[in-house]
Amino acid sequence: MLLTLLLITILISFAFTLFLEKLFLKYSIFIDKPNVRSSHKKPVPTSGGLAILFSYLIFIYLLSIFVTIDSDIFLILIIVISPIITICLIDDFKKVNILLRLFTQFFTASLIIYYFQVNNDMFFDTDSYTRQSALLIIILSVILSMWLMNLYNFMDGIDGYASLECIFISLAASLLAYNNNPNSFTYMYLAGLGAANLGFLIRNWYPAKIFMGDTGSVSLGCIIAFYIFFSASESILSIYTWLILLSIFIADASYTLLVRIVTKRNIAHPHLTHAFHIITIKKNSHLFTIKWMIIINMVWVFPLALLSNTYMSYHIVITIVAYLPLLFYLIKIGAGLEQNKN
Repeated sequence: MLLTLLLITILISFAFTLFLEKLFLKYSIFIDKPNVRSSHKKPVPTSGGLAILFSYLIFIYLLSIFVTIDSDIFLILIIVISPIITICLIDDFKKVNILLRLFTQFFTASLIIYYFQVNNDMFFDTDSYTRQSALLIIILSVILSMWLMNLYNFMDGIDGYASLECIFISLAASLLAYNNNPNSFTYMYLAGLGAANLGFLIRNWYPAKIFMGDTGSVSLGCIIAFYIFFSASESILSIYTWLILLSIFIADASYTLLVRIVTKRNIAHPHLTHAFHIITIKKNSHLFTIKWMIIINMVWVFPLALLSNTYMSYHIVITIVAYLPLLFYLIKIGAGLEQNKN
């Protein structure tokens, strides 16, 4: 039954992506016009992430019909994701003030953390030290959730990159979740997210016929944050395992942002100084960058995530090991620094 639902999700995602592509081109709406900071040369429809979101919600709905799942999760996901979808769709059509975007992200992140962390008796312990520790965890969790929404947007810069990474993260997390607790439906939720991205990837593959836009990228970051804290609250997947699975995106986005802050660059201004930008420009190939992302994920990231999931006493050390070579490489290629155009 799960395989059938996944196949249906892929088909719905592909069909709706194609529909949006034709619709946006016909009425000249949600068109991303290239500029000096773009990786594409021609106008391309954007906001295709709507197809990912629509097909994924259909998947969850069908899952609730054919499998006895917790319908509260479906409801909470819709409540959490709706403000993000709304503000990002408006932003794709006409740029929205950054403070309004950040407030919406903060509100959404707070909802996620309230539902999975604050709404838990352990956070109302009478011990003062425990309360202070819990408060710190809550603050850091909100910041992490907001950062995931933004970094996923930052990393959606070349054809197929963000959707393919989401497929890897979703399916890898699904396998690990199934291994840890096959009786939980978490692995199904995650597999469905990968399927929804796969249908979209068919049209987003180089040369992309449609982009996911902020509607897709920020929403995917939000959904990943949702499942990080959901799986942690259910003791299914450790946050450290998630951090390893996301290491390519987190390392590139975080290090690049830090460098641009230190060098006093405008961090709100579009740029081409992420590692994936630099590699793509030097090799003049989107596919070269994507190929190496796949290789690194399969031979480095996933094995370490598996180790972290198996040897939980060492997951902090394993997480550090996962990030170190990525950070060394980012330093080596000068991520975050303006590149010599000569």
